[in-house]
Amino acid sequence: MSTRKRLRSGVQTLELVIAFPLLLITSLAIVQFAALSAFEATVEAAVAEAAREAAKTIDPMDAPQAALVTFNQAMQLHGLSTNTPKIALAVDQVGKHTVYGDPMFAPSPGSVMVGEVRVTAAISLQSAPTLNLLKTFGLDFDQRTIETTHVSGA
Repeated sequence: MSTRKRLRSGVQTLELVIAFPLLLITSLAIVQFAALSAFEATVEAAVAEAAREAAKTIDPMDAPQAALVTFNQAMQLHGLSTNTPKIALAVDQVGKHTVYGDPMFAPSPGSVMVGEVRVTAAISLQSAPTLNLLKTFGLDFDQRTIETTHVSGA
């Protein structure tokens, strides 16, 4: 084997040693953020559907329960409900703030106009079935929270 071929082989090995970790971290980040985006979209859709169902109720006193049932049904896709620790659902109506789930995790009351229902969900990613692939590299998603709000009117 010539000296030139051995030198080129060493350069290729060095390039692989440098490039492989970068490609691995990039690939893990793509998978991590895709899974996180899909979960966040599910939460947003669940909150929007809960707000619509709460706004459709004839009796305003039934709105919080309608929102709770709808939210829990939508979140069953991920095996979650308001009974799961570190998950809270807040339903705001004029003069009324109802919280389901973890009271220590409850979103603060929001303002609504007459005939509107505001539904807010707060979910710790520690409770969520999401991947945490980048924790080894110093990016820990367990300490993050997804909080989303939707307002719907009758």
